[in-house]
This record gives sequence, structure tokens and C-alpha cells, in this order.
Amino acid sequence: MLPILQIGPLAIQTPGLILLLGLWFGLTLAEKLAQIDRRVDPNAIYNLALTALVAGILGSRLFYAARYPDIFLKDPVSLISPNTAMLDAFGGLVTGVLAALIYGQRRKLPLWPVLDALTPALSVLLIAVGLAHFASGDAFGIPARLPWSIRLWGEYRHPTQLYETLLAAGIAVLVWPRRHAEQPAGLRFLTFVALSAFARILVESFRADSTLIFGSLRSAQMIAWGLLAFSMQLIASRLKQQPAAQIPEENSP
Repeated sequence: MLPILQIGPLAIQTPGLILLLGLWFGLTLAEKLAQIDRRVDPNAIYNLALTALVAGILGSRLFYAARYPDIFLKDPVSLISPNTAMLDAFGGLVTGVLAALIYGQRRKLPLWPVLDALTPALSVLLIAVGLAHFASGDAFGIPARLPWSIRLWGEYRHPTQLYETLLAAGIAVLVWPRRHAEQPAGLRFLTFVALSAFARILVESFRADSTLIFGSLRSAQMIAWGLLAFSMQLIASRLKQQPAAQIPEENSP
């Protein structure tokens, strides 16, 4: 863990630096891919991504406050604290996507091509979130004595931050644009949502800091199950709208 990067007299919060680098790279990537794709205006993509970014940061802080209300009731000013440890990555993702949908609808942008263009950037950001958690020690795992366990907060634990990062990297590989790969618009984004939700369900099972509801249910898993079901339904719908490929007859003149 490396929560603080000391460079001479300058102390930099490593998780915040990782997130900023991930955001910068993600925004640049979204704009570049839009220029290559040419189905959407690169400027519109950049503005939409910026809107989603601001909404995501606000949402991640509000989701965190909902998980730990006592902290913010005692000190309401901490809601505007620059501490990146007080952010809920999954909540930020949800609010960021919702903000992007609203912005795109108001600007009359083509919904599915825009979301497809943003997907690689979102996958990069998800990797950055996992690395930021690893640097800060947040999102830590339950105690376990395994060959790959890490010692954190006085216990050997599941390295849930590494699980999160590796799964995010795998998702990025699966959803990365491929040349000459024809697929229905929106399928790339919906695949990303479904895989991210499934990854969240898996990782959350090993986390020690999950918020429980009704005694034993993990709230993040319940939200992820809902997103997984909804995205799978939309994937099936998009696939049905894809025109069937025409197979040439062998003896055709």
C-alpha cells in the first residue's frame, strides 16, 4: 500500500493521482476513438464524458455518505473533502452513466453509438479504481490465509483490490474495439455493464467492508444483480434487432 507519495516536501495522495491519470487517459481515449469511429462528434463525446465525470464524483461521495451516515452527520463539511478514500466507485459509475444518458438525450446524441464510444474509456477508469483501492488499502478483503493473501490492517486478507483490478483488465480486453467486427450498436457498452456487474458480485463476496442490509445481504451485490439482469435483457433485445446474415448459396450463378 502506498497512500502517500512523498516527493521532497510535497506529499501527494497516490489514490487520487491514480484516479486523475485514469480519468485523463479515459477522456483522451474516448475522444480519439470517436475521431476514428466517425459515428459521433468527438467534441460531443468529450463534453458528455466530462459531464459524466463530474456527476460520477458527486455520486461516489453521496453513495459513500449513504453507507457511513454517522461520519457526515458529525462533520458535514467532510462532504467536500478532497480525500479520495471517501468515494464509492460503484456508486460513481452508476451516477456517471445516468448523467451521461440524460446529457445525451438533451443533446439528441445517438445513444448506443455514444455509449459504445465511451466503453473503452470506462474500462480504463475501472482499472484505475482498482489500483487506487490497492494504493489506499480501501475495499479490503475478509481475513484469509492463502498463498496469495496480503497483510493489511493487522490481518492476512483476500487481495480484493487485486481481484478488482485483474477483472477490470479482463473486461477491458473483452470490450476493446476490434476492426471489422460488426455488432449491433450498444452491444459493447451493455457487455461492459453486464461484465462489470458480475465482477462486482464476485469481488463483493470477499470484501470485509461491505454494507449489509436485512442482516446479511450485501447492498452492492443487490444493485449489481439488478444491473446484470437489466443489461442481459437489453443485450438480448439488441441482438434480436441485428439483421440475419445472408449466406450465399453454393450453386448460385
